[in-house]
Amino acid sequence: MQEIHQFNHQLVRQRRSSTVLIGILLASGFIASVPMFSDSIKHEETLYCNVKDTCRGYNVKRGISFLVDRERRNQLFDNSIKVVKILPPEDSTAVNFGLCASLFLLSAYGVSKALTDSQEKSIHSQFKLLKIKALETDIIEQNHIDLFGFSKSNQAEITKQVIARQTAETIQQLKSEGEVQLDHLNGQLQGQLSLKGHQLQLSELDKETAKNNLETLEVQRKIDKLNKPVQDAKTPTPDEQLKTSLIDALKGHEDGYLWTIISSLKPLWLIGNQGSGKTYTSAAIALIRKYCLDAPIEYLLDRHATGDNADVWKFLLSKNIAEIEEDIASTMQDNITFWGNRIKAKPNDKLQVIVDEFTNLRGLIGELADTWFKLSLTDTRKAKCYLLGITHNDTNSSFAEGTKDTRKAGMILIQKFSANGETPLPRIVVRYGLVDANGNSLEDIEKTLPSWFHPQKIHDHFNGKPLNFEE
Repeated sequence: MQEIHQFNHQLVRQRRSSTVLIGILLASGFIASVPMFSDSIKHEETLYCNVKDTCRGYNVKRGISFLVDRERRNQLFDNSIKVVKILPPEDSTAVNFGLCASLFLLSAYGVSKALTDSQEKSIHSQFKLLKIKALETDIIEQNHIDLFGFSKSNQAEITKQVIARQTAETIQQLKSEGEVQLDHLNGQLQGQLSLKGHQLQLSELDKETAKNNLETLEVQRKIDKLNKPVQDAKTPTPDEQLKTSLIDALKGHEDGYLWTIISSLKPLWLIGNQGSGKTYTSAAIALIRKYCLDAPIEYLLDRHATGDNADVWKFLLSKNIAEIEEDIASTMQDNITFWGNRIKAKPNDKLQVIVDEFTNLRGLIGELADTWFKLSLTDTRKAKCYLLGITHNDTNSSFAEGTKDTRKAGMILIQKFSANGETPLPRIVVRYGLVDANGNSLEDIEKTLPSWFHPQKIHDHFNGKPLNFEE
């Protein structure tokens, strides 16, 4: 209660001092605003009369100068009056007094508002404090009551146990020797019964535990069986994700013609002038077949394989490389035998054979090259070998004579172009080898190669620098 009285006394003192201050501010504001109610104090005035009347007495009219001047803009009004005298304002600082009056009144409002807010917060804080103290008092009293009741309950329980023990001792003393022995036997019997009952309970619990374990194992076995297909489903490895992204990019480029050509077992030949990028395009195709179709390079026949074209073929890691005339001839003969053996073995894996500058090779090894070419039109697909060849043009001087119709039916021919004999263009023409949805042969189809279609970029895609196909 003392705290409440002190708090009330403090609020009264605050209100008293604030009331005095507010009263002073209000009085000052009203006094300062008095000049604002008289125009003669604030404004300059003009005395005037009608030109037809005598300018004396009640005929003289008074008006605020700036309002009269505004009316005098009307020529009829100006010609009808005569200015008698200009009266200056009684106090030129009356407007300043008005501003001061506004400041005093606003200050009075601000002080009143600040006092109200401050006392409201103080009252709320005091109520919270009183509520907390009341709760503390209730908790202390409740704990005291609980402690007293607990102590009283314990005392009663102890008294009961003492009385019961004294009663049992008295009864035991009154028993005869035979009754004591009988009680002893009953005690032993009860002990054995309790032990057996305990053992029986343990046995039942062990039985229930074993049953639960068996059911748990059965449920787990069923769960494992249900989850087995999910567990067996392989999560794509990073290499598989790279393959998928590259294949999707090929399928998404110009109706997927490029992936159709790369994945086809038809012999693929590239023709074009020097500087058209035939070798680089061939290396890119070979790398895509190596990484995406799991087809390593078995044979590479190029007179400049480790010379001028070394930078192009370095990513292929071919198993057999033939450069000189004797090696090329023996490799072609070995290749013919190799195809025959694979056809008999009916293999599941796929391999690649790459031949560069076939026109020049025909001049070096003669009829063997023609025999090899004719067999390549039929044996490569049966032997599951991707054949990738490069030559100058599509004439009998480049290919074996008498194979024109067979070439159109059994292989794909792509022509590359250059801008100036040095800079390859992305433009290509698929001369023949593709078919439409109805199986009709397509000839001289204009297409383009994507900007990332380069052996270096394909190699980097699978070696730490994945391609961004959207660029």
